[in-house]
Order: sequence, then structure tokens, then C-alpha cells
Amino acid sequence: MRMAELSARSGVPIPTIRFYMREGLVPPGELTSPNQASYDDSHVRALKLARTLVEVGGLSIARVRAVQEHIRAKDSELMGTLGSVQYGLTPEREPVEDETYRRAEQRVEALLGDRGWTIRERNPARRTLADTLATLTRLGYGELVDRLDEYASTAEQLAEREVPELLARGTAESVAEGVIAYDVLGDAMLSSLRRLAQEAVAAPLLEDGPGRG
Repeated sequence: MRMAELSARSGVPIPTIRFYMREGLVPPGELTSPNQASYDDSHVRALKLARTLVEVGGLSIARVRAVQEHIRAKDSELMGTLGSVQYGLTPEREPVEDETYRRAEQRVEALLGDRGWTIRERNPARRTLADTLATLTRLGYGELVDRLDEYASTAEQLAEREVPELLARGTAESVAEGVIAYDVLGDAMLSSLRRLAQEAVAAPLLEDGPGRG
């Protein structure tokens, strides 16, 4: 197929396609003449994945390139792909490493041990969780910190259903797309449901409160 058809099938504008190719996010086509190249279904998949990583996942070009390189590797494994994309989606945070943060780190490690979760040291979510707990403590929201195990149970139940579904997608590209959908759009869905539920629960309580009726 030519560039125009590649754009139509992938839903990616031609200038964006050329940008992704210059940045190495999508492989070049096969030259058929000095000014023409042909493309196939692999380019359509690569374009859709690159666009999803950038526009939905919010990854930098450098991070997308690293994820794509891993997926293209001949020895790419599904579990490695899941971790590569998931770690890339986790924002880098520079916590204030005071005593509150160190206690939060200890709490995270205790949680992982108590639940029997085997987590690699380089998983950025460990640091993100510790920083979140420390921030909640500093702001005086200890009741949220006290619900850590409750949140962990909910997360574990979701993961027990989601991970088999992700790995069943079969190819590294499909797993990568699934991780983005589950982690980015799934998080957005959960956040929206939480806000809707909060209003639903709050409404009758506020109607019966002081100054009402």
C-alpha cells in the first residue's frame, strides 16, 4: 500500500506518520522508487501502537522508542512486554526523602511481603506508592493510608482477572495495546465511577443534613 492508504487504514495523518518514521517509532517502508515506498499490515499495527503510546499513554518519544524496540526484538516475551509498557506508563517521581517517606517505603515493603507479591526492585510503582503514602500523611489524610490493604485487595482482584486477559492477546503488539487500554483508560474509568459513586452516596446524606428540608 502507498502512504495515503496507510494513513487511511491507520487513522494517522501523513505528517504524523513521517514524524514517527523519522523518530524511529515506525519502520520505513520498502522503497519501490527513489521517491516511493510501499507499506504493509505491520506498518498499520506499528502506527496504531505508536499513536496509542503517545496520545493515550502520554509517553515521551524516547520512552515510546524504547518500548517499541523491546516489542520488535525477536526474543520479546509477553511478560517482558507487559512490564516494559507498564513501567513506561508509570510517571517518574522525585519524592522528598524524609523520615515520613522512609516510613512509607517500609509500609510498602511490608505490604508486598504480607501479600506475597514478588515485585522487581526497579518497578517504579514501588516508589510512586511510597511517595503517595508519604504525601497523604503530611497532608493529614491518615485515614486513606490506613485503607492501604483494602485498596491492595481491590487491585489484586482486578489484576487476577486482567493479567490472563492481557497475556491471552497473543502478540507483543496486542499485549502492549492492552496494557495501555487497561492501565490508562481503565484507570480513567475507575476514577469516573468513583466520582459518580461519591455523588450518589453524598446526595442523600447532604439532603438529610443540617439546614436541609
